[in-house]
Amino acid sequence: MNHEQDSTPSCAEDRRKQLRQLQHDIKTHLGIITMGLHALEGARNEPETFDEIIKMINTSGAEPLKEIVSEILKIACSD
Repeated sequence: MNHEQDSTPSCAEDRRKQLRQLQHDIKTHLGIITMGLHALEGARNEPETFDEIIKMINTSGAEPLKEIVSEILKIACSD
């Protein structure tokens, strides 16, 4: 039996699982960014709060999204 044939279904399933998890993670981090942007509207006149929200958007939203994009590229290029 061909080793490639044995590993292909498992590899394909692993890839699907990874992509489903990444899809969930993307939605989570986009939600953080969206909520943060809405919160910024209410914090316009509060510089300290405004800065805290910007930091949260970056550390909990944008930076993790950058990592997810890198993971997606690794998965796409691994074939």
